[in-house]
Amino acid sequence: MGGNTLKLAETSGAETGPKATPKPDRRRAPETAARILDAAESLFSQRGFYGVSLRDIATEAGVQVALTHYHFGSKDDLFRAVIDRRADEHADGMTQALAQAITLDGSRAARRRAIIRAFITPIVDRSMRGGPGWKNYIRLMALVANLPQGEAFVSPFRQHFDDLIAAYVHALHALHPEMDEGDVHWCFFFFQAMTTHILVESGMLDRQSGGRFCSSDLDAMVDRLVDFVAAGFTGLGAEA
Repeated sequence: MGGNTLKLAETSGAETGPKATPKPDRRRAPETAARILDAAESLFSQRGFYGVSLRDIATEAGVQVALTHYHFGSKDDLFRAVIDRRADEHADGMTQALAQAITLDGSRAARRRAIIRAFITPIVDRSMRGGPGWKNYIRLMALVANLPQGEAFVSPFRQHFDDLIAAYVHALHALHPEMDEGDVHWCFFFFQAMTTHILVESGMLDRQSGGRFCSSDLDAMVDRLVDFVAAGFTGLGAEA
């Protein structure tokens, strides 16, 4: 009887012993989704929305195309995910910079420069010192700002940053109530247009200056841009 029991235990050991630990499905791993986002961010920042396919992104990420669908769905959804990933942190930094700027004392001219600087400095800091991911994200934001804003895939950009832009315009108009509100909008629009062109680091400045200046040296641009834009307000009615 005991021999039969022992034999039964030996033959049924697979059922009574510990179960094997299932292998993790790496298709669902967070690092796979992050790799896809990184690849999409890089390619979108170089080629724009229409110049990139999901196959391009999958190849760059080293995954199958099906995994881009699994994690993010359509290209529009993936584009939204790319913008969403860093948007809150980016907008919060610029909001805090504005909050500090409007508390400063001094002449209106100095406070105007402070508000303008509050807008551009966090952007440049992330681009220059935030690492490759932030460099790509800032360049992508600049590209998106120059696209027709009625495009459906641009809506995440508007949702995250329109209120922030309105807050900066409001702060400048509150500082300069003597200006027509429309002219404040024009001034800030010109400022954004300059900024978005500069942030793509096209190399135009390098060619124009014969190599004396470098388009990628955004730090060298900040002081000059702030003074130039601040002075431009006086041309449309701002008083010192």
